[in-house]
Amino acid sequence: MTTSLPAEELEHGDPRRYRRGCHCAKCRAGANRRNIKNRYLRQTGRPTMRTADKAADHLLRLRAAGLDDKTIRKLTGICPDVLYRILRREGTIHARTETRILHAPVPAATGRSTNRAYIPGHGTVRRLRALIAAGWYMAELARRLGKQKENLKQILDRGENSQVTHYLAEEVRALYSELHDQKPEDHGVQRHFAERARQMARSRNWAAPEYWDEDDFDNPDFEPAAEDTELSKNQLGALRRAEIEHLISFNLSHKEIATRLGMSEGYVRDIAREITTGARRVRPPEGAAASPYLVAA
Repeated sequence: MTTSLPAEELEHGDPRRYRRGCHCAKCRAGANRRNIKNRYLRQTGRPTMRTADKAADHLLRLRAAGLDDKTIRKLTGICPDVLYRILRREGTIHARTETRILHAPVPAATGRSTNRAYIPGHGTVRRLRALIAAGWYMAELARRLGKQKENLKQILDRGENSQVTHYLAEEVRALYSELHDQKPEDHGVQRHFAERARQMARSRNWAAPEYWDEDDFDNPDFEPAAEDTELSKNQLGALRRAEIEHLISFNLSHKEIATRLGMSEGYVRDIAREITTGARRVRPPEGAAASPYLVAA
């Protein structure tokens, strides 16, 4: 049975090294940061454990592209036991494991693909949307792909949960690589057509190429921030609490923590009291003055 990497092959500060017995200051801090992040993810409704289905589907795409299992393990950083358990779709896997697998790029086929197998279409839809957001209007994309405009419209209308043929996905991937950093107006596209495409994308919150890393197109859980959005009050409070709790673990004073985080010392003191005593603050109604008093949980 193949075991995971030994502690000596991992950097100090890596939580995995801490779990393998290295309890130096860096590894303790790394493990603490990971625990805080996991707690924050759970608090905001993002569990750290996932089913193996998405990862298994991506592993099968890597195999179909001609990669052997040894190369896949090297790309994804997983051991054989985990690889074959995922392919059998047994149990759950950590979100970080799923992310590493989904970020493994599927090699582009050499020459024009003729594979008519259907695959998840989110990567294809996202690339088309990004090109439209950059000003490449739909009719021009269809012309360059040798398709009818209506065909692309149907794909975009079906959205990210659609299925597309493997060969179409590869054609769109190649077109995106060619056009994503090019200005349409520099390639014969009339300005009013390009602006109309950009306006349509803005109205539908489609992210432009600069918001994407190539690996994120095919990650079904990734959502680009097309525009800055404020955290909700609860999300912001949970994140601030996690940051304060992390710094408390280093025995910093309330004043030092407040200075580092740009918060008032009184706010830090109240949160620290919640953490250490289990009490909670009485939060005033919206618009009322804040109250420093605590009541028992």
